[in-house]
Amino acid sequence: MEYAAPPGSVRVANEVIASIAAMAAREVDGVAGLDEANARHFGDWFKRETAHRGVRVMLDGDHVIHLEVFLTVLSGAVLREVAGRVQDAVVEAVQRMLGLEVGEVNVFVSSIAFSG
Repeated sequence: MEYAAPPGSVRVANEVIASIAAMAAREVDGVAGLDEANARHFGDWFKRETAHRGVRVMLDGDHVIHLEVFLTVLSGAVLREVAGRVQDAVVEAVQRMLGLEVGEVNVFVSSIAFSG
């Protein structure tokens, strides 16, 4: 039995990958939200890259995804624990939904949300 070649290729936009990562990060306890403004500012100045929804997506030559997530964390949360849970949640969601390898998730806590 012969197998036909696939009819074309499938590409996923960086915005979609960023949306999945942002959704997963927001579900972690202690995360108040993603910091879209700081994500854009940091990347535009230093790496000439843009961020989507507070997440910067990079793909290396081996098609491994590298992510930078910019968070606003609640004031009472332990930052290191929140960041670790965000890393785990983002890796799991991206790999499950896209079937692609995640090489790293770097988390930047760029602001704190104080209850008022």
